Amino acid sequence: MKIEQTPLETCEVQMTVEVDAEQVDKAKRAAAKRLAQKYNIPGFRKGKAPYEIIKRQFGEGAVWEEALDELGQRVYQAALEETKLDPIAPGALTDVKLEPVVFTFNVPLKPEIDLGAYRSTRFGYTPAMVNEDAINEALESMRETQAVLEPVERPSQLGDVVKLDIKAAAMLPATAKDEPDVPTEEAAKPEEAGEAADPASTESVVEPSGPVEEFLMDDKDVEVLLDSKVDWPMPGFNEKVLGMNVGDERHFELVFPDDYANEQLRGQTAKFDVKCNDVKLRTLPEWDDELAKSLGDYESLADMRTEVGDDLLRRAKRRVDDEYSRAVMDTIVAGAMIKYPPVLLKEEVDGLVEDLDRRLREQRLTLEDYMKIQDLTTEKLREDLQPTANERLRRALVLSKVIELEKVEVSHEEIDERIALMVTPFGPDAEKYLKILNTENGHRSVRLDLLSERAAQRLVAIAKGEAPEIPEATAEAEAVAEPEVLVTDPLITEAIEPQAETPEATPAE
Repeated sequence: MKIEQTPLETCEVQMTVEVDAEQVDKAKRAAAKRLAQKYNIPGFRKGKAPYEIIKRQFGEGAVWEEALDELGQRVYQAALEETKLDPIAPGALTDVKLEPVVFTFNVPLKPEIDLGAYRSTRFGYTPAMVNEDAINEALESMRETQAVLEPVERPSQLGDVVKLDIKAAAMLPATAKDEPDVPTEEAAKPEEAGEAADPASTESVVEPSGPVEEFLMDDKDVEVLLDSKVDWPMPGFNEKVLGMNVGDERHFELVFPDDYANEQLRGQTAKFDVKCNDVKLRTLPEWDDELAKSLGDYESLADMRTEVGDDLLRRAKRRVDDEYSRAVMDTIVAGAMIKYPPVLLKEEVDGLVEDLDRRLREQRLTLEDYMKIQDLTTEKLREDLQPTANERLRRALVLSKVIELEKVEVSHEEIDERIALMVTPFGPDAEKYLKILNTENGHRSVRLDLLSERAAQRLVAIAKGEAPEIPEATAEAEAVAEPEVLVTDPLITEAIEPQAETPEATPAE
């Protein structure tokens, strides 16, 4: 074989392989024999027809096609061995020429990642804090769950809970058309008084034919808390229904503010038809130790206040730490020089499509349903997902480089501990999940999760100026380590090992 290599800017090598005539002839004769074994040729037993008869029977093109398919795979493997190339994914057959037979492959190589002076990155860190107002607000929310509602025969006042029939519509311009988001769990109708919701959540798509009266809501017996802090379903609504008695009906208009969350409704006028079915006085219990005990596993009101404050601080710290880690990662990714073969981006997009398909099926929808709703083709969907895939891939590659440079390690014991922690919540079914995780692939996935987490933690330590010196790898870690690791997400990771796999393409004549 005659092999030529041309490095490409995409972390690939274009490998051109010219095959000698003797190999081609052997491949064609073997291909003809396979065809003869598959099909009957009049006058001959299966597989016994002469080569020339087989060519006349099936045609030269069929023999070439059969031969090139097998020959291309064999030549690719042999060329990899001869050139010592170490592909990170299957190569792609991009061209085939005949007489002489020349195969052209694009061989994807390991990404090139340069983090620059990443160890000089510094970010100020502001510790999380929780003030007394936040604790009081949390306690008040808990107390409100114990509110007592009593029907009253008087006009509604602030603090009351009213039960209303609400119809609402708005005149919207024909050009206003919301693009549906990725389906999530269906928004629940607020069951507790004062719980906010978007009155446009059930709106339909309008056709471009001038202003259209758009349906917003038509709900019966909706409980609404007349609270100065909560104005549902839109700003100004509470004021319009204050003073209503049971049986009263009101018709009024409200204008959506310019900063309303739903951009389509900003500045639009909503028409409301409201009927009052019930007015209830809302009474909150007094704070004491007994109320605290009824709200949870607390010994006293003071104990409750301490535990609620501690819980708020834990949540605030988690939020601050997550935001800090994200900012550090964004900065290092932005400053990194990263090149990778296109196949890795394709695989990342594949993963996003699979994730979307899984989420949709959990909601009893299909990917086809979603694409129809969004008016998407498969190609457009994949194109739309590319920016997200590119960002995820770049972050993953940066983490993989950090693992390498910082000599991040995990032990077998740590993998076992994480697996035990993962299966514990499953209770009686823990053994079933333990069997899944206690496999080679399971251990590998858990190990990569741990490596990724520790790499992200190391970057945070670097940004705070608290990172240790890069250690020497331990013997056990070297035994566990996989040097060619590519993580695809800080929490959910995969490894792509260099493999000398056959190209995923069918040669064309």
